[in-house]
Amino acid sequence: MVINAIGRLDRNGGTSAKEQLKIEEVKEFSAEKRIRKKLLGSDRIVAEFVCYEPGQATPEHVHPKQDEIFYCVEGKGIMIVNGEEISMEPTSLILVKAREKHGVKTLPDSRLVMMFFKAPGSTKSAA
Repeated sequence: MVINAIGRLDRNGGTSAKEQLKIEEVKEFSAEKRIRKKLLGSDRIVAEFVCYEPGQATPEHVHPKQDEIFYCVEGKGIMIVNGEEISMEPTSLILVKAREKHGVKTLPDSRLVMMFFKAPGSTKSAA
C-alpha cells in the first residue's frame, strides 16, 4: 500500500512539499508494547500509524476536541466505543467522535496494523 500525502501548507495556501510513504516501510512491531508513529500532520489534521502484537491494547480514553477515523490495514482486533465492542479486520473504517470513550485490543492470535486520522490536528489554543 502506498500513501500519497501532501505536506505543510505554504503562506499562499499551496503545498510546500509532497510526501510518499509506503506502509511496508513504516510497519514496526515490538513484543514489549505497541508501536505508534505520527506520519503526517498539520494544525487541521494528523495521520498516525499503530502496530500491535497479539494481546497488546490501547486503554480506553477520550479526546475532548478531536474526532478520529480508524482504518484497519491488516490483522484483526476489537475497537471499544462507549462500551460497545466492534470487530475490526482489513478495510474496516470506524469513526469515533470527540468525547466518545474508546480503546483498542488485539486478538490473542493476530497482529493488528491501523492508521488513524485526528482532526483537528492540534488542540492548542491560539495565542
